[in-house]
Amino acid sequence: MKPHAAMGALALILFAAPGEAFHGYASPVNSQLQSRAYAYFLAGYLEYREGKLDAALESYQKALKYAGDEPDILYEIGNVQVKKGRLTEARDALRKALAADEGHTRSRYLLAGIYAASGEGARALQEYGRVVKDDPENEEAYIHISTLYAEQGDFPKAEETLGGLIERNPDSYLAFYYRGRIQAAQKKFVEALKDYDRALELAPGFDSALLESGAVLEILDRNVEAEERYKKALHASPNNPFIRERLGRVLIREKKIDQAVGQYEELKKFSPSNLEFRTKLGLLYLDRDRFDDAINEFTFVLNADPGNAHVRFFLGTAYEEKGAVAEAQEAFRQVPESSPTYREAMLHLALSLGRQKKSDEAIAIVRRLREKNPEDVELMIFLAGQLEEAKRYEEALAVATEATGKAPSSAGAWFSLGVIADKLGKLDRVIAAMEKVIELDPRHATALNYLGYTYADRNMRIPEAEKLVLRALEIRPDDGYFLDSLAWVHYRQGDYPRAEAELRRALKLAPDDPVILEHLGDVLLAQGKGEEAAAFFERAIAKGHEKPQDVTVKLQSIRKAGPAGK
Repeated sequence: MKPHAAMGALALILFAAPGEAFHGYASPVNSQLQSRAYAYFLAGYLEYREGKLDAALESYQKALKYAGDEPDILYEIGNVQVKKGRLTEARDALRKALAADEGHTRSRYLLAGIYAASGEGARALQEYGRVVKDDPENEEAYIHISTLYAEQGDFPKAEETLGGLIERNPDSYLAFYYRGRIQAAQKKFVEALKDYDRALELAPGFDSALLESGAVLEILDRNVEAEERYKKALHASPNNPFIRERLGRVLIREKKIDQAVGQYEELKKFSPSNLEFRTKLGLLYLDRDRFDDAINEFTFVLNADPGNAHVRFFLGTAYEEKGAVAEAQEAFRQVPESSPTYREAMLHLALSLGRQKKSDEAIAIVRRLREKNPEDVELMIFLAGQLEEAKRYEEALAVATEATGKAPSSAGAWFSLGVIADKLGKLDRVIAAMEKVIELDPRHATALNYLGYTYADRNMRIPEAEKLVLRALEIRPDDGYFLDSLAWVHYRQGDYPRAEAELRRALKLAPDDPVILEHLGDVLLAQGKGEEAAAFFERAIAKGHEKPQDVTVKLQSIRKAGPAGK
């Protein structure tokens, strides 16, 4: 907005030499009145500059007594009333100014702003239109007109207004910037970016254009360019937390987490009590496995806001990832039932209890969740898994079967059913369930592998088993468990060297997995490498094989065979 002079026409008259003020027409009495008006006017101006609004208003009103309805004084009165939030009184003063001089553009401009702020868009447009007519160079008036049209949803008129300003002044960076905003509001992001770029050509350090064009670039998934814009804006305003937060956000999108951490650590320095920044920093620390740092941030937030259930859940997750089981469970238990994170907190708690073999408590937690959400299929699948872990297979099968009935198109429900049926030795149901999963989701890699391994483990339908496992590996080529399945197919085919090669690859991806260790022992034994096979069987037992007695039998047979087993 153009800076206006401290005093308009009245001040210019009063600053003139007494003999020149009215070219000889002023009487001594009028000169005395003008001097008093000027004195009060100047006092009001100085008081306004010092923020003494009441004193300024009083001085301006005294000046008005000696100068009549002088538009410049009425304008200043209106301006003070606006600052005081008294829009009705401001409007009255400005109308008087315009009644005295309808060409008093500053009063009309301010009056238009009052109409706009009061929701009187039509009257605001009318007044701004008159401002543009009287002062065609007033670019702020064009911008206000376009903004009002945009607020009314008349985007073509808004663009047309700014187009007129650009035609009159092709170097108006504000015109291009605001037209870019209007384009963005219509989701015309490519066009918006062109206008923002032109604004930045004309005003390279224009923060608002850098920020808003950065946001458009994010929408267009051009995050590297957005990052550059935010860095430019930050270079110009290094203490602006809003810019730094934008940069941190786009760095997260680019998965430059360490750099994002640096930005949020800077934000913490500038705004140590900003709980949102501290929470985001905690989440970033959690992502980088800096669990103690994450716990410190979440604890700080909770000390300031104990009722923040989301952060309470994050704290539990940080403790859980750190391996602090008791602290994690305590944090999850403190999440209130009314919180949106309560369900997830209870599921984490149930999993934790399950790992501690506290199956009954874990199952009870999930059952309570189910009571409140009886149609929640995900909860059914979770409960079936908990019952399976507790080796309550018949109960688990009943729940999984219920889940498939509630959601026949849920691949997860059918997969759960297949896994539990396998534990009960119900092969036909295993095959049927896994085939259903693959029908529903042909790229369900785990189901493809599970069914392929099921065939290979039982030495049946080996060509089909190989196809299934290879399909799974196309989707996840670096999955050690899938490579183990392929090795077992080769084992069944009698191709022991290929089986051994795949198992050694699998062990690199899933080190010390007891089943893979056992399988490698079997393959080595089949090649007459008994001593090496025994070493892998021993490792399989040491690493917690769920059927150690079966592996021990193989180990004992090698030892009985003696040197001949080598």
